[in-house]
Amino acid sequence: MQSSSPIMKVFLILLLWLASGCASDRPPSGGPLDTTPLQVIFSDPAPSAVNVSAESIQLTFNHEITGRQLLNALVISPPIGDCDITVDGKKAIIKGFKPLEPGKTYILTLDKKLSDHSGHTLQAPYTLAFSTGAVINRGTISGKVINADYSPATNALILAFTELPEHVGARNLLQREPDYFIQAEPSGLFSLRHMAAGSYRIVAVNDRNNDLRYNTATEEIGLCSRAIVPSGSSDLLFMLSGKHNDTARFLSRPAVKTGSLTETGALSGKCFASGQYVVVEASSLTASYSTIAVRDRNETWHYSFPELPPGSYTVSAFVPSGTKKPEPQRQRNHGSLEPFQAAEPFGYYPEKVTVRPRWTTEHIDIRIITSR
Repeated sequence: MQSSSPIMKVFLILLLWLASGCASDRPPSGGPLDTTPLQVIFSDPAPSAVNVSAESIQLTFNHEITGRQLLNALVISPPIGDCDITVDGKKAIIKGFKPLEPGKTYILTLDKKLSDHSGHTLQAPYTLAFSTGAVINRGTISGKVINADYSPATNALILAFTELPEHVGARNLLQREPDYFIQAEPSGLFSLRHMAAGSYRIVAVNDRNNDLRYNTATEEIGLCSRAIVPSGSSDLLFMLSGKHNDTARFLSRPAVKTGSLTETGALSGKCFASGQYVVVEASSLTASYSTIAVRDRNETWHYSFPELPPGSYTVSAFVPSGTKKPEPQRQRNHGSLEPFQAAEPFGYYPEKVTVRPRWTTEHIDIRIITSR
């Protein structure tokens, strides 16, 4: 037994050396976590491909996903009906039961909430557009959606409905399937792409539950300042409003002094807008004040709040409809779905404005753009 001990020692050393050699080919356990966002790294058809005749759509991700996750996040416009989804690790195949229609532009959209096994999500909604014809639609409509407190509407869903003849489109828009839709980016910005040339009615929805649908009981909507929006339009601005927003806030002009002049500050600026009148509002967490801007010979509007309590304010302005001079307390018309009515144009200063005692804060300028 004693004579075999050195042999056993050599055997054990050799075994440990082989084990360490094999382990060196594997990634070390306990290394840094992969925090790379989920991405589509390959698609067939390729983005903007034309003359597509394939019967299926193939996607390859940088992380593994499941078929159920993909099914819940996938929308194809125009709808292709029922389809079969096969997922093998990072690769997915989507095959419709019916052939794609000839001469059409299709847009595949993946919800930005799509996640892999580790919870990595897309940084932004993914879209893949391709055409079964010789050309692909190139129309665009872009803009921004904000909440009632002027913060970016990160959950906004933008729906575009083709404008129909009056006798066809009389019913409520939201009883129809949208022709196009897109989720807003975290900044609230959006861009509908690959649209057919034409005119559309656009509705923004606060998609609280991320189901890519509008729930009338729990979700707000927003309309822009144009009832009918032609493809190619940009700089549309939507504010989400509805039963879940506080619309009971009273707006008044600072006619009543709340203290001596040493306890108040002033705020002034310009507005660039086209219209008969411009109403400017300065709102804090506890109160709101409004005034009517004055237009100079160069068609530039000037406004001033000579006595405001110190604090942080959101400053906004809107162009009221009609030719009659409005009361300073007048609130902006957010529009309506039925009958469909555009919202009154508005703009806002992008940052909070601090008002200090015995100090005038100047150059708080606001540009009101209907759209381009």
